[in-house]
Amino acid sequence: MVKLAFKAIDGFAKNPPPDMLAVLVYGPDEGLIRERMNLLTRHVVPDANDPFGVVEFAADELGDNPSRLLDEAQSISMLGGRRVVRLRDADDKAVNAIRTALESLRGGDNLVLVSAGELPPRSGLRQLFESAPNAAALPCYVEDERDIARVLKDGLKAAGYNMPSDALVYMAANVVGDRGVARSEIEKLVTYMGDNRNITMNDVMACVGASAALSLDDLSKHVASGLYAEADRILTFVLSEGVAAVTVLRTLQNYFTRLSLTRARIDRGENIEVAMKKLRPEVFWKHKAAFEAQVTGWGMEQLQQALALLMSVEAKCKQTGADPNLLCGRAILSLAQTGARSLRRRA
Repeated sequence: MVKLAFKAIDGFAKNPPPDMLAVLVYGPDEGLIRERMNLLTRHVVPDANDPFGVVEFAADELGDNPSRLLDEAQSISMLGGRRVVRLRDADDKAVNAIRTALESLRGGDNLVLVSAGELPPRSGLRQLFESAPNAAALPCYVEDERDIARVLKDGLKAAGYNMPSDALVYMAANVVGDRGVARSEIEKLVTYMGDNRNITMNDVMACVGASAALSLDDLSKHVASGLYAEADRILTFVLSEGVAAVTVLRTLQNYFTRLSLTRARIDRGENIEVAMKKLRPEVFWKHKAAFEAQVTGWGMEQLQQALALLMSVEAKCKQTGADPNLLCGRAILSLAQTGARSLRRRA
């Protein structure tokens, strides 16, 4: 199977080829992983919770019984038809057992679905699924505001609700977490609206007010502005709500990437307003003044150093024995201190 282009991933998950026998679903967005695993499951078994149609077990179990995956993949359902075999929490330790299964799978065997956390490009597990003729790999990365906006728009439209673009941009900017959280916010807004099908900005602000006041977008804004106290308050909140430190770090990476892109365009001679309008999605109107001040205050070298720090801390968060929340908090303190110096110096 050739490596899927980014634009083809959603379509593949919704309608996989009938001859596909195994799929790896991996990445840091746990909500999106669950969604795609269930989508793929339902192409074979209507109910993902059907104990006769779906068998699931952890990859660790292959250590004692490496042939189990193949045995399950080739087992015959009591009720007839194909089953789905779901292997969770896989990593490179399971490559040999999974390779043996993939090489032995034949048309008509059960569908094998493997889920994993974030895997680097050199991961043996990723390379196995990206190169196998009967398999595919679907990455699930924490989505930016544009992707979240599309999820919100499609979900609300399917439920029969209309939302103006400004309200959609606002809601996307204030959804804290992954795609699973976005789905939850849709359900909350639908319940709030009831039979009223036309959603307004006031409706969105009232419904997601708590998360809007303490959102990851606001956290990023405060960090880049050097406002550590406000940033730390939001960090404490989102971590208490179960948002992973890696999600916080990735949101900051996205924000500083947007600052870097805009700064680079200005350094090439573009007007700041023109440079900012090229961002997709555009900066929310209430945040434009702060964003403009940050682009002016931070130099390109500082922005690149900030991105390097965030990526380094993310890598450290995944090491055994590390405290992700503590590492994330230290990174935010460091960046906020740099932001305060940068904006004060250029004021």
